[in-house]
Amino acid sequence: MNINQPLLSIGHMTYLNSEVFYWKLSKSSFNLVPMPPRAMAASLERGELAAGPLPLVEILRMGGQVRSLGDLGVSSHGAAKSVFLFSRVPVEKLSGTNVAVTSHTATSIQLLRVLFNDFWNVSDHKFVGVDCSHEAALWIGDPALERRYSSDYDFIYDLGTAWTSLTGKPFVFAEWVVRTDVPIEQAYELERQLLKATQEGIRTIDEISRFRANHFLTESDVSDYVRNFSYFLGENERSGQKEFQRRLDQLPTWRPDFTAVELLR
Repeated sequence: MNINQPLLSIGHMTYLNSEVFYWKLSKSSFNLVPMPPRAMAASLERGELAAGPLPLVEILRMGGQVRSLGDLGVSSHGAAKSVFLFSRVPVEKLSGTNVAVTSHTATSIQLLRVLFNDFWNVSDHKFVGVDCSHEAALWIGDPALERRYSSDYDFIYDLGTAWTSLTGKPFVFAEWVVRTDVPIEQAYELERQLLKATQEGIRTIDEISRFRANHFLTESDVSDYVRNFSYFLGENERSGQKEFQRRLDQLPTWRPDFTAVELLR
């Protein structure tokens, strides 16, 4: 790498399910910028970031602005264990109610729309902010993990489980991409280091577990959770992506309207 080139700014997804990407990644080779999913996508689209693990629906929307980086991502076959619909009533009774949604989500809310339409037969609902009155709430990532163990909701639905029950396929929540205008030699070096770091990160999950254990997740909980995901996207994961895009394309185009402040919370 040319020492005169500025460091590439890379999105740092601080969720536990992305720790394997960064645990062994050289912190001196890249400028890591911590951001939640939707804010990261917006920043990459504006050119403030060169690369990052973006929500799948934002990648689909951005099209030719980005390309896959090393076939790396975050997917689950069955339970995602941190993408939950918390509800005060059975999901089948949510038609016509308010469903609160965290501002962090881009892909999971679209997955929920597909599941409401194709799996649970829920209609006439309204998506609202988490501060509004609601019957159910969608939370993702580490906040969802914490609410899983301290929730006062009567029903909890794992969207990964529901998706695989519906389709038999894995679900890809995020994929590493790089802007297509990043110089090829820099993109290649990032891909090389990221692939190596991810492989090493997977081999050192026990280290991650000791570091990331907390008052609601033991080391064993962390290890089981991280090992639950697939981080290399192969034929099955790509098939799941295509199936999701097919089903989403059958719904009216819609994106949640969050402010820039909400995105960064």
